[in-house]
Amino acid sequence: MTQVTKLATENKKMIAANTVLEDAGIGVFDLDLKSETSQVSPAWKTMLGLSPDAPIAPQKEWLSRIHPEDLDRVRAADKALFEGKAPRSKAIFRVRHEEGHWVWLKSDAGISEYDEDGKPSRLSGVHIDVTEQMDEEKAKDEFVAMISHELRTPLTSVLGALKMANSGKIGELPGPISNLLQLAQRNSNRLLHLVNELLDFKSLESGELSYELTHLDAREASSDAVLSMQGYLQDGQKIVQHLPETDDPIWINADVNRLQQILANLLSNAAKFSPAETAIELGLEIKDGEIQFSVRDHGNGVPPELEGRMFQRFTQAKSGEKRNFKSTGLGLSICKQMTEGMGGAIGYFNNEDGGATFWVKFPQINP
Repeated sequence: MTQVTKLATENKKMIAANTVLEDAGIGVFDLDLKSETSQVSPAWKTMLGLSPDAPIAPQKEWLSRIHPEDLDRVRAADKALFEGKAPRSKAIFRVRHEEGHWVWLKSDAGISEYDEDGKPSRLSGVHIDVTEQMDEEKAKDEFVAMISHELRTPLTSVLGALKMANSGKIGELPGPISNLLQLAQRNSNRLLHLVNELLDFKSLESGELSYELTHLDAREASSDAVLSMQGYLQDGQKIVQHLPETDDPIWINADVNRLQQILANLLSNAAKFSPAETAIELGLEIKDGEIQFSVRDHGNGVPPELEGRMFQRFTQAKSGEKRNFKSTGLGLSICKQMTEGMGGAIGYFNNEDGGATFWVKFPQINP
């Protein structure tokens, strides 16, 4: 094959590739980093509502249309690429359409040429219109928030009434009625737990979740977690605590409410995956200057398919075992983010004699 034939073949391949991108509505751009001028494909122009053959200066056009709040994010992605901290420059940003509204574009670019000194001289990539996906995501978030808030208020009231009835403060109830009300309380607790997970997840995603860190006695936190779990346990289940022999306070720095959420999530998971008439074990240890809470269940352990994914969002086992308990698949992901947000760490291991142990630990402090 001659050099001319080879070049002609490569040119045909390039034209074919560009045609595919054009037909898919994917805009292509090529930026000269030295002159700060660029070239774009016809599809790039049409995404902005321009004519495919509109005579424009693409780089100036882009800078004049990008949303002011998004420009720094795009530049930060480019900077990370140029400094070798990221393999690609990826960002999602808004640009003003010719008709006046905003459209969302997803950018994926890489260095296509270096100068004689080995510095990046050309940036090439694609822009994809993701407006529809972003609008759907926003609608979903708003729907989840609305449903969650609308459910939580009446559910909290119902749960309060059930707790009052089950406490015996309004009189002793006949056995069958008492059993039904205790079942209703357990299921209401689980439903409220799911609703709170959705709200916490939304807050974490938006960066709105805050922490009120204070000095806490880990021994007291462990006991409080046990008390709060009584409405979640299945028939015959109980929680057994393993505490250090010392009676002195064991201090950590954490948000009391977030810590209780984490422990409640680990304990409720242990109850879900353990048989009735078994003990859930809650341990508290002082190890190498750290305070570790551990929750041991007596289920089947974490399946191999979930190795390395237990703390990712929407992670659930795909085993054939049918369970009576549904979940959002967000609980452990929320636990991880909350724990790390308070300077702690979280993990798990399968026990040699069955079941799994999930642990969370924080540095010990001396107030």
